Amino acid sequence: MNTVEKIERILERIEKRLPEIDHNNLKVSKASVGWHLEHSLLIINSSLKGLTTTDPSAYQPVFSIKKWLFLTFEYVPKGKIEAPKPFIPVEIPTQESIIQLMSKARHQLNQIAHLSKNAYIAHPFLGHLNKSKTLKFLKIHTNHHLKIVDDILKN
Repeated sequence: MNTVEKIERILERIEKRLPEIDHNNLKVSKASVGWHLEHSLLIINSSLKGLTTTDPSAYQPVFSIKKWLFLTFEYVPKGKIEAPKPFIPVEIPTQESIIQLMSKARHQLNQIAHLSKNAYIAHPFLGHLNKSKTLKFLKIHTNHHLKIVDDILKN
């Protein structure tokens, strides 16, 4: 299964959680299930759009221990990194808002197939991530939030 297919599977997992968006568990997270889903989709949509707006010839891969650790071990520590403001849902997420973001993500996922392997995003902490590393980042980040969602619903 390629990374694009993995992102599609992740979108399916988000879709399955739609009925539970109002669930909270303050022992696990200050945010609701819906917040985690919408936040993840905001990141996915921004990143996929970013891949389409950069000039692949400007891609500058730079080694970073943070990037290497993140991409190698696929681990995001809980509660240690604060979401940047543009990726914080501004209103209480609804099924409609999440469905709309999912539709946009699926559309954008189809749009990146033709892009150069050096299409990239400039991540604020990890630096330039080419197309394959961007997709891996999205997989790791979204799985992190889906694990939190699972923990909210378990307890």
